[in-house]
Amino acid sequence: MPVDNPTAPAQQGADILLLSASNYPALPIYPYAFVQVSAVAARHELTAARLDLLHTPKASWRTTLREVLERTNPRLIGIHLRQLDSIFIWNYADYDLPGAPPVRRNSYWPLHETEQLIFVLRELTECPIMVGGFGFTTRSTDLLDRLRPDFGVTGEPDEVLKHLDDVLAHRNVERIANLAHHTDSGYTINPRTFLPPADHTEYTDAVLRDLLDFYGPQRVIGPDADVHVPVEVQRGCPYRCYFCTEPMVKGRRHHIRDLDVVMADITFLADRGVSRVWLVCSEINVGSNKLLLDMATRMRKLNHGRTTPVSWTCYLLPNPALERNDIRALLESHFEPSWNQFASYDDENLKRTRVPYRARHAVEAQVAWLEEDQAYRRAHGLPEPPRRLDMFLGNTYATPETVSATLRTVSGLRLGERFDDSLITRATRVFDLGDGLLDDTSASAYSVGPEGLLDEVDLVHPTFSYPTALVEALGSARAVDEFFAYVEKTFLSRAYRARLDWPAFLTRHTDEKRLAQWCERLRHAPVDPDEDEAAQDVRTSVAADGGAALLERLRERTATDEDAGRLARALVELFVDTEPDRVRDVFAAIGLPGYWDDRSARTAYDICAGLAARFTTVEDVLDAARASAGPGGDPALPLLAVEYCLYDNNVLLRPDYSRLLFRT
Repeated sequence: MPVDNPTAPAQQGADILLLSASNYPALPIYPYAFVQVSAVAARHELTAARLDLLHTPKASWRTTLREVLERTNPRLIGIHLRQLDSIFIWNYADYDLPGAPPVRRNSYWPLHETEQLIFVLRELTECPIMVGGFGFTTRSTDLLDRLRPDFGVTGEPDEVLKHLDDVLAHRNVERIANLAHHTDSGYTINPRTFLPPADHTEYTDAVLRDLLDFYGPQRVIGPDADVHVPVEVQRGCPYRCYFCTEPMVKGRRHHIRDLDVVMADITFLADRGVSRVWLVCSEINVGSNKLLLDMATRMRKLNHGRTTPVSWTCYLLPNPALERNDIRALLESHFEPSWNQFASYDDENLKRTRVPYRARHAVEAQVAWLEEDQAYRRAHGLPEPPRRLDMFLGNTYATPETVSATLRTVSGLRLGERFDDSLITRATRVFDLGDGLLDDTSASAYSVGPEGLLDEVDLVHPTFSYPTALVEALGSARAVDEFFAYVEKTFLSRAYRARLDWPAFLTRHTDEKRLAQWCERLRHAPVDPDEDEAAQDVRTSVAADGGAALLERLRERTATDEDAGRLARALVELFVDTEPDRVRDVFAAIGLPGYWDDRSARTAYDICAGLAARFTTVEDVLDAARASAGPGGDPALPLLAVEYCLYDNNVLLRPDYSRLLFRT
């Protein structure tokens, strides 16, 4: 933990000791506030030291803090409260949410950790304590009363650090912008000033060493790095998205940082081996793509001739749109696309959430970036990364129409088949954006603490609101969770199909005698010249020994036998193909004419919608299939084809689901 003034003797104290106990364990991020506050302090000839306590066991806090205090002997302790909670419902639900990420429930309470940190510090030192940060700024009045620091900072600390001597002496404190301080009547929060990004560089070798210690150098340096190091490029946001506190915390005017200064910070990092940077902004293309494209030009120049180029990313909006050639130019500059979750592909829903784009913008951007990124990777011999389709379909204004409109769009574009997985945010983390709770969330909002549900809404605690229309349609918040888990893996990604166990499917729907009979029939069936490799492998096995070795392999498959699923599926398909006419008749009878011949052209949503239009349950489908199988031949094969269809498309027919999924 070096002091960051290069002219000061190492390990000889600091004016400010920056601490944090609010890092999110599921996604540890070195506090960018440490970087920025240290830089502002240095401008005013103040030194700073930094310590994030994420990697320090709670039992060691007292010992660690005592040692740090003795070594740095600070004039002020600055505590960074980055966020009050994770904003994700799965961290705080009283049950395991289906489909949720593998996070530990009831485990992330940064406010309580910060409260305990202050308690320990009060026992160890009389040094004044100041609290600030994004999370603190969202509820500064309530948090001052809760945490009882000596001072607070709402927003930027520049004026506070400029006048630090006055602050510590309690002299003329009422004139210092963004400062919260004690008066005879309690805390007073001075008028807020919104400042633009720094017009000076922020990174030093001391700060970078702290960052490397936090992550480990291998995660930051070199071509295999997986950490993005932040550099601010723009501050403030003019939009009023109902779920976002950024305009309230950073201001409604967006200010672009001097790009020469931005590049000086990036060059400093690149020259020391940092290979990935994150440009901090609300979204880089507020109102225009000019800043995004200007940065692409500068990054191409920076990367020219570098053995390890610097990849860069930031959030961007789908509107204004980018031309395909601009996307290609961005990719050539080593840009990695990123955006916040789209709320839906339903214009009425997007309008109510107040996001600055509509469905066509979101869809066109998502498809264009996906296709161009895939083409770029193929052209440069780069691996295809796992892709996940994230959506905020659980937003406050989501309705059955929102869900069905979104899924119709996804199905029409076959978009779900392009993603390995999906994640739907199922509830809104509710904030007061300056004028109280939104009417749409106030009735359904609830707060939770470490001990469970609170009696009243308290916005310093995790506070959530599920979409009322979906809760009413499905009966409970838990039912909404279960419904979205089904949608994620079935319609928004190929996650369900990737986990299908075709050998197990064979075991459930056949027996040894029938398998032997079908293999014998297959030996004499005509060969389709367009059969794929798996089908050819199956035919070779059947021709050799009647399929005995293949069936034994499928019965005795091991966890490492990834090929078994491919072969088992091909075997089922070849069996069914021996009864083509009767299979076609059965699918026509259940409302899916032509399914078996063009099944690869239909999405799971197409299949489920077609069946839901005629049947109430899956058992109704099977009853209709049995009735239509007719005499002659082997009726088990058409039924096997229907079971294949139900299994392959994860068909789940429920009236309450159908009313949400297939509205027109």
